[in-house]
Parts: sequence; C-alpha cells; structure tokens
Amino acid sequence: MTLHIGIVIVVITAAFVLFWMEVVAVEIVGLLALVALVFSGVLDVNEAFLGFGNPALIMIASILVLSASLVRNGAGERIARRIEALSGGGSEKMACALFAAVLAVSAFINNVAATAMFIPVAESLAQAYRVRTSRLLMPVAYASLLGGVCTLTGTSTNVAVAGLLVKHGEPSLGIFELTPIGLPLAVVGMAYLVIFSRWLPGRAGQEDQLLDDDDKRFFATELVVDEGSVAIGRTLRELRLGTRFHLSPVGLIRGAARLAEDVVDTPLLADDVVVVEGDARAINRGARAAGLTRKSSSKALETPAGAPALVEATISYNSPLISRTLAEVDLRGRYGLNVIAVWRRGGSVIEKIGHIRLRLGDDLLILGQLDRVRQMAGDPLYLLLNDKVLPRYESGKEFLSLALFGVAVILGAGGMLPIPLAFLTGALGVVLFRCLTIEEAYRALNLKLILLIASMIGVSVAMEQSGTAHWLAGGLISLTGTGDGSPLLMMAGLYWMTVLLTQSMSNAAAAVLVVPVALSVANLLSIDPRPLAITVAVGASLAFMTPLEPACLLVMSTGRYRFRDFLVFGAPLTVTCFALVMVLVPVFFPW
Repeated sequence: MTLHIGIVIVVITAAFVLFWMEVVAVEIVGLLALVALVFSGVLDVNEAFLGFGNPALIMIASILVLSASLVRNGAGERIARRIEALSGGGSEKMACALFAAVLAVSAFINNVAATAMFIPVAESLAQAYRVRTSRLLMPVAYASLLGGVCTLTGTSTNVAVAGLLVKHGEPSLGIFELTPIGLPLAVVGMAYLVIFSRWLPGRAGQEDQLLDDDDKRFFATELVVDEGSVAIGRTLRELRLGTRFHLSPVGLIRGAARLAEDVVDTPLLADDVVVVEGDARAINRGARAAGLTRKSSSKALETPAGAPALVEATISYNSPLISRTLAEVDLRGRYGLNVIAVWRRGGSVIEKIGHIRLRLGDDLLILGQLDRVRQMAGDPLYLLLNDKVLPRYESGKEFLSLALFGVAVILGAGGMLPIPLAFLTGALGVVLFRCLTIEEAYRALNLKLILLIASMIGVSVAMEQSGTAHWLAGGLISLTGTGDGSPLLMMAGLYWMTVLLTQSMSNAAAAVLVVPVALSVANLLSIDPRPLAITVAVGASLAFMTPLEPACLLVMSTGRYRFRDFLVFGAPLTVTCFALVMVLVPVFFPW
C-alpha cells in the first residue's frame, strides 16, 4: 500500500467515525476530509474543488427549488388531501392508498419534503381509522425512500451517481432509467409496509390513547399575574384551573426562584408566572377566566396586528431551532410570530418558555398573522405546521408549479436539453413566475447537502487519483472470489458495502464514495460499469436499518420510535430489496 492510499483510508475512516458520532456537523466533516487530503498532498487545490463545479450540484439545487414550489403552492397537498377523501373501506385499504401516494410524490420531489407533507395526513388518518400513528409514520418515511429510487429526480443520490458516471466518460442516467428497478422495489416494499406495519410497536402513552387523546397536544405555557389581577392573593386551587379548565399547574416562577412544590396552595402575587399544561383551547379559556395573561416567548407580548391565527408546529429535522432557546431564535423579530406554549413528548416543561432549549419533535403553539405563518411555512425543514389553519393555496400557482416541473421532466427525458439545464430552467421558472419568492428559493436550497456532496466528490477524486479505489476493488474481488469473471458476488459486495455506509452518513455521500470502487471493479472484470453503479445508487437509497436518514429522523420523535425499532422493521425490508436488486439489475442492465 502506498503512502497516499494509506492517507486516504485514514481520512475516510476518520470521517466515517465522525459521521457516526455526530459530534461535528456532517458538512463540516466532509470539508475537513477535503482539506486534510489537500494538506497531505493527495490532492491539489484544483482537484479538491472539482465537486463544487459538478453539474450534479446544479441539478440537486434545482430539484430542491422545484420541490419547494410544489409544497409551497399546495400541489402535493392536493394529492395528500385526496387520499384522506378516498381512503375508505378499512384500515388496510387506507394504509395502501397512503403509502402509494407517498411513493408517487417522492418519485419526483425530495423525499424529506414528501415525508414532511404526509406526516399530518398520516396522523389524521390514524385518528379517523382508530389505528396507532406508529403504524403509519415509519412506513411513510420508508415509502418516500422507495419512491426516490424510481426516477433520477427522486433523490439527490441518483443525481450524484449520474454526475460521477458522466465524469468517467459514461452516459448519464436517464430520468426514467431506474424505473424498471425502482418500480418493482416500490411495489414489493409497499406490500411489506402494509402487511407488517400492524406489528410496529407503540410506546406507552400513545398506544391506545390515540382514540381520544393522541392528537390532543398538552402544551406547557406561562400565565402571568398582572398588577390589579383578580388572581392576586388567591391560590391556584381556588382559581380551579384544573377542575374547570383541565389545566395542570406544574410550576410557579417568582422573580428568580422557581417553585415546584405546593404550587396549587401558594397565594399568588403580582408578576408571578404560573406554568401550566393543557390543550390550546383550555389555555385560552382558563387564562381569561382566572384573570391571568398568556405570556409569549418574546419580550413583546402584544398580539400582531390583523386577524391572528393559532397554529401548532413541530420542530423538524435539520431545523435551525434545535438546541436553541426561543429567546435566542426570536420568531417575533424574524416573522412577527409569538410562541405561547411548548409541548414536549415524554416529559413536562416547567422552565420559562424563552429559556427552553428546543429538541427535535417539540411542538410549539404559535400566534400570529396568517401571512407571516405562511412565510415561515415555506421551508418544510424548519417547522412542520398544522396546515388546517392556513389560507387556501393559489390554484393558479399550484398548477403552474406542476406545469414547470413537468416541462423540466419532458425537456430532460426527451433529450431536448441536458438534464441539469432542463431542471435549472424549471427552477428559474418558478422564481420568475413568482411561484416562489427569491428568499423562499434560497431557503429551499439545502446548503448542508450541497456542501457534503461537493466535498465527497472531492474525496472520491482522491480515491481514484491515489489508487485507493483500485486497491479496494482488488481486495473486494479477492474477498468474494470473483476473479473468475462472475460479477454477481461482486455486485452483492458493493450493495452491502453501500448499505452499511449509508446507515451512518448521507446516502449521497456513501454512494459517491463507493461508485469509484464499483467503476474500478468493472474495469478489473472487463464488464459494463453501469449495472454496478446502479446497484450502488439503489443500495444507498435504502437506508432502512437506522433512523439516521433525514426522512426517518423526521418521524422518529412523532411516532415515538426507538433506534432498535428501525433495525427490527427495516432489516427484513433491506434483505428483501437486496434479493430483488440481485435479480432485476442483471435482467435490465446486462453485463
């Protein structure tokens, strides 16, 4: 092994460990790996930054903008609501219709956006059909992953692999080239989800409270005793917040002190802050009746001008709010919105609202003008909003968004324009025709994903330049005993290498690392590299065994899943998909 091969192996191993430990942001890990390869002499600066000029990045960014336009203007939501209207005939038919809709939508838009879109639909259907939400939410995330395999645009992984093929002188993947592989995977996968989802575990507090209480959010909020309030000198027991309004007092804050004992029997003083838990309606009625004032997370307590809306929002994956306090975030200053209550799964919150460090899955009760709420709702990765209170979408913009996406697909699939240019044209169209504002388009761009893929492309260049990919390919051939020219075991080895890598890092990053190995294997075995590259692309998208895939993280807290639930439910599906890939790829993409 040469020195450069050793350096690349060390850098990749260190990056893998950091990805797994999650102590550093994933995009920073990718950039650190790139910088390390430059300083060690494996890459020069021009080679290191080749990934940032790759057309695949332009296509990924364009797809993200087009997906945001569809979500923002309600085109996908129309499909989701149609499922609610048509899913009669029992829970099995409902589950089948729901998962099929997720598959269809995620074949064309970002799978995280598709999952976010269908979470409230799944929760609504769970309540209507009296089934656990845990039965639907993990399958929704898995269905979005299966749908992403069906087309080039379904996931950034496919686009990244297509870009690497072009870089190595191979034809790019067509928009529907993966459909013969993805569609059977989707059909079999959906059957698995419908049949076996009934055995997904439900956590205590969720399992059968769902019939009446599962969708009833019990928020923690602060009620202030103002000067002159009728509550001064009275106790919470006397105010009967619990018996009259079903509000549970959990804390009393007096100056710098926080009281958690004898809360209900302590006479109230002016400027006391009472922390209570209850649903949104009870909080409003109880505060007024008891002479208390509802407190927001910001210093300004006044209601925004105009007709206010009260909305529920969930802290989503990748949200900039995670680990920050509401005082630091200042939604009032940013959007003109007030957070008036917080609900946390699995525990009470007795701190001041502004001091609570937010977590993935926390629910916020937000008060503000509808147009400001819609402005914040433009990015589904920021917060998942209960959209029932939002105004109707503009139907003209909805169909225009669909039309622009369709035009991009037709121009690319028909060969009239290079695929990256076709989707860039569509993305520009949604901005020029005001389906998205330029600010919303910028927010739709997932900078973390773009930086990660660009840096991993640089690492893949280092793997090739240093001979690491060739060395790994030779080792894999020796290990699987495929030196006689039979590629099936080699294909299986590449599939599982990709699947295991993608459990702890971005699926696109895993694919970008393994594709050079696959191309080297094809060269050593003198076979067409395309089937091996497609095997890697498909394997990278099927991250079923851990919740580290963004779409799975999105449902983990909401569905109250544990880490092992993904392994138990996802491992058989992973093996099933592997068997199908081993049969389908050689049929549709012969060696």
